[in-house]
Amino acid sequence: MTRKERSESYLQKHGVKINPNLPDIDAAGIKPAEEVLRRALSAFLAAQIAVDLAEGNQVEESAKFFTGLLVRFGLEHDLTPTEQRLFAYYDPEAPHTVSPEEASDLTWRMEMCMPLFWACGLLKGELPYPDRPSAIEGLVRMIAGAENLDVLRILTKMRPEEEILDRADLLYRMDWACVDAMIAQEQPSGGLFHDVVMEQHKGINWLIGAYDAEDWDNVKPHT
Repeated sequence: MTRKERSESYLQKHGVKINPNLPDIDAAGIKPAEEVLRRALSAFLAAQIAVDLAEGNQVEESAKFFTGLLVRFGLEHDLTPTEQRLFAYYDPEAPHTVSPEEASDLTWRMEMCMPLFWACGLLKGELPYPDRPSAIEGLVRMIAGAENLDVLRILTKMRPEEEILDRADLLYRMDWACVDAMIAQEQPSGGLFHDVVMEQHKGINWLIGAYDAEDWDNVKPHT
């Protein structure tokens, strides 16, 4: 059975609409474990600040706490321009340019991180079926409890390439089903949660280098 056939069989079992004309995924190559780990952590910590900003919480305290973790892991130079703007809330006198509305959008980047944590083995088992936002409490405890980056490196073990590409193919086809439903002004088939599917699709596209998805701040899902 081909990868496409496996994906379509899975989607059919879950009641997700299938487009048999979709081509195979375009993958340039899976990124190395160290790069995946650093990107996942940087983005995940930034997203936590976005959550507090969007919810009107004490964002300066949040930024201070997550900046401490960023420094503990030596990730200060791994931030994207958008992530730098979120960490700037650590300094009350710095210019703050992230609106609560933009922060609300940026909270979804936690879902971009989930395929990365899964691919490098920090998220055990299978990625849950994307019909609801991901549970992150276990990841938060693991990350906050790590003494340094080496602790997380020891836990990192990249999944086989075939397994990662299988998931990328599945998310690609799920995202198409969500976009198709949106165009038809319908609920996504199979109970899919579009924001979760789209963000995970973007994250895994970065991971496999699909469609030149190198710029984390501007990854497109391509459906």
